[in-house]
Amino acid sequence: MARQLLNYQRLLGMVVTMLCLLGIAAYSTMPRQEDPSFPYRAGMITVSYPGASAEAVERLVLRPLTDELRQVEELDFSFGTARTGVALSRLKLRDHIYDTDPAWDRVRQAMERARQDFPDDVGQMTLDDRLIDIPAVVIAVGGSPSVTELSKVAERLKQNLSDIPGISRIELEGDADEQITLALDDAALFRLGISPKRVLDTLAQRNQTIPGGFVVVDGKRLSVLPNTEFADIDDIRATPIELPDGSQVPLAAAAEVWRGPAEPRQPETWFDGERVVLLSIIMEEGSTDAIRFGERIRERVEQVRGDFEPYEIREMFFQPDKVAERLVNLAWSLVLSVLIIVAVVFTGMGIRMGLLVASILPMVALISVGLYDLGGGVLHQIAVIGMVISLGILIDNAIVIVENIQGHLDEGMRRLDALKQAVGELAGPLGASTGTTLAAFAPLLMAKGGAADFTRGVPVMIMLTLSVSYLLAISAVPLLAARFLKPRRNVQGDRLIGLARFLGGLVFRYPGRLIILGAGLVTISLSMTPFMAQQFFPNADRPRVIVELYMPEGTDQARTAEIAERLERAIRTQPEALEVHRFVGFTGPAFYYNLQRSPQSPNRARLVIRTPTLADTTDLIHWVRNEVAVSMPEVDISAGILGQGPPRTAPVEVRVYHADDATRTRATEQVFSALRRIEGTVDVRNDLDIGVPSIAINVDDATAARYGLSRADVAQSLYGQSFGAVAERYRQEDDPIPMILRSREGTSLSLSRLLSVNTYNDRGDAVPLSAVATVETTWEPAARYLRNGVRVNTVSANLEDGYSFSQALDGLNAALENQPLPAGTRLEMGGDAEGSNDANTALLKAAPIGMLLLLFFLLLQFNSFRRVGVILLTVPLATVGIFPGLVLSGSPFGFQSLLGVIALVGIVVNNAIVLLDVMDRELERGRAIRDAVRTAVERRTRPILLTTATTVAGLLPLAFSSSTLWPPMAWAIISGLLASTVLTLLVIPSVCTKLIKLPVAEPENAPA
Repeated sequence: MARQLLNYQRLLGMVVTMLCLLGIAAYSTMPRQEDPSFPYRAGMITVSYPGASAEAVERLVLRPLTDELRQVEELDFSFGTARTGVALSRLKLRDHIYDTDPAWDRVRQAMERARQDFPDDVGQMTLDDRLIDIPAVVIAVGGSPSVTELSKVAERLKQNLSDIPGISRIELEGDADEQITLALDDAALFRLGISPKRVLDTLAQRNQTIPGGFVVVDGKRLSVLPNTEFADIDDIRATPIELPDGSQVPLAAAAEVWRGPAEPRQPETWFDGERVVLLSIIMEEGSTDAIRFGERIRERVEQVRGDFEPYEIREMFFQPDKVAERLVNLAWSLVLSVLIIVAVVFTGMGIRMGLLVASILPMVALISVGLYDLGGGVLHQIAVIGMVISLGILIDNAIVIVENIQGHLDEGMRRLDALKQAVGELAGPLGASTGTTLAAFAPLLMAKGGAADFTRGVPVMIMLTLSVSYLLAISAVPLLAARFLKPRRNVQGDRLIGLARFLGGLVFRYPGRLIILGAGLVTISLSMTPFMAQQFFPNADRPRVIVELYMPEGTDQARTAEIAERLERAIRTQPEALEVHRFVGFTGPAFYYNLQRSPQSPNRARLVIRTPTLADTTDLIHWVRNEVAVSMPEVDISAGILGQGPPRTAPVEVRVYHADDATRTRATEQVFSALRRIEGTVDVRNDLDIGVPSIAINVDDATAARYGLSRADVAQSLYGQSFGAVAERYRQEDDPIPMILRSREGTSLSLSRLLSVNTYNDRGDAVPLSAVATVETTWEPAARYLRNGVRVNTVSANLEDGYSFSQALDGLNAALENQPLPAGTRLEMGGDAEGSNDANTALLKAAPIGMLLLLFFLLLQFNSFRRVGVILLTVPLATVGIFPGLVLSGSPFGFQSLLGVIALVGIVVNNAIVLLDVMDRELERGRAIRDAVRTAVERRTRPILLTTATTVAGLLPLAFSSSTLWPPMAWAIISGLLASTVLTLLVIPSVCTKLIKLPVAEPENAPA
């Protein structure tokens, strides 16, 4: 191989140069995002069933739907909610599904099969299979008290922005549909002797589109357009209604007509106290540079801003700024890591060798970025972090190669001979060590699920950079080293050589004591595991407080809006609240990937508060909780900051199952009470509801029949009195506006007035409701919850800073041991416990493949099970530093720390490989095992310490960064590597003196 390198030096130089140029071009053009994109595994089915109770919705809609959904094998679970008039089913596909479109097609087929079992009067059924789409930009349109006016302006702005490259779609939120209300005067109808049906029929006959044909004049066709449609509101008011005596009166004599927002109230959006309509702009992910996309949005908005005056166009959330800020900060971390690594290399190796080793950093980085872009990669924080982690590791091969060549030159060997000797000796061991590192990251690459999808950029980038660095280390670096290195004059003055001899002497004299010391340190380290807090993913580092408001089920949106406004006014009195956005009737735009989107609900609201710094959020959250507890006791809230990792409802979530509703309710209350008493839990809430009052109209069939009425007539009359019936559509606007015929009071109809409303038979006779029915007040469940078809209730809780989900669940288990739940109760853990378990299970499923690859590379290099076993001892030795490091740094053990442990496995194994490689060469020369391990320690201490120093130095910017995501991983690697390096140089050679005596034996050619 060395001979081939010498023959094709120019070709190699050109290839490396072209690949570096490819990296420069890729970096300037590749798409950028803040976080990775997730497959569309989450969906929501909404089924409308007007007038049905929650119990009827569950029995007639939700259960048949769930039965059909169970047959969709790609579904992981369905969580159904039955409320009055609507059924909701939240779906999640299995983690191994990446081509999601066929799976959602099967869900739609199940929906159609379920529809055949629905009652005939079930309304529209829809599936939203793009539930995780996150708007890159949210623009607020304000400047007018009229929401309908703002809606038209927002629609016009949407048309102006729709052709910007990179836009997937634009959704309006907080807009108000319009309706033309025909508020009938019941007394006037009775006095005039007409019925609502007469009004409906008259409007239908009047508002028709009837062709008038055409006439030919001078050879040209002229269309004849009869004026049969309503041209304006006055036309509607003037519509003649025929009376029983044949005379006519205008509709205005029996009804008040006006145009306004649709009823009931639709979701509302508020920008810092001002009513606005939002444009949520969703970007084409995976192919669009978010930073440039934001620039195009801002440029277009500035171009058209003047055309929209006096209306105001403001940015509510602007994700491209966050992308730029995140990537710039990580780029500085990358630069700082490079500078620290270069300084360490120069200090440990000198200027000449340091320059050679440092030169590999930009080459590997640029080539890796170019290849990553060719493979369709997106530049986001996870990919950049993968590169930062790999910085210190990727120069390990170059350090070992350069050190080896320099050693041969110091011994008087000629340049080309030194190059050939070094490549020949180290191509195999370095290939094995690189292969073992790749094998360590293989489970992360192959794991499935949300956590793996989020962090996959780390193994991809590390494996890519390490592969490139190995190829350069055995090709370009030896050529440069052979050309520029010179023999050193004062080799013996090197302090690291003195340290190497000292460590080699310890191994030679005290192998047994060193083994006992290593075992003791591992035991002490493992004993510290109970002091570590467990965490799935840390919270985000954005200075925003999210306050979720939950009013009791059945609360009208007007009441929810009143409470949310009161809380917002109170929050504005706090100096930490720089900006407050309010969303009522829904949870607002999901401006961050971790935010859970919820369907429209009149009892829900969300406040989003921006604070000066992340530290300010803690005091504000405590203040909000205290304020609500004192002045708004009827409200359940969940206050916290943005999270990271796969979305979840709360860090602590307990699902309670029992076949009996009453028993399940008692069990849920017991879990709720237990969680509230546990230290560190806050915002503890459950989904039990006390029910809602309802008005049962009991129709006397015999009496109704005498008046020519049926139950359906009564029901339709009542529905028309409150919600109203669509009489016709006003077609003079871009979108037809429904004309709603209802009573004057609408949904504000009082109970006393309800009994006096008139019901009309086919002859148009008015019959008071009290003549055919009695009214009874009843109490019914407000909502029913099903998970995979089984009734369930849920208890959830947030956590105070410094507490983990494992501590809360441990406290819950202890409480339930003292006071057991009712017999037959089953608990299921959700939240971070479920997410952590799913992520760890996904890793364990892929771990055997990684282990097999690891063993393959080790056996390929050493061909000895005994030597492989000795090398694998470095893994438990790494725990000597990991657990104390996490405890002392205050970092919890979570998925990010697990990433660090996996990275550490690949690194520490490399150190043992290069040690045993030298030892085996010495054994082949006939030296005794103790002499061989001492020589191995003396020769490999310097490169091992240097590679450790560069890896640790490269991770320091991450360890001390302000990010909440990466310090636990950095500290796990740093602390584990520092401890394992020392123990690898002492314990591993000591074990070799006890287990290995001879070189690897050749196969015996025994007689047949």
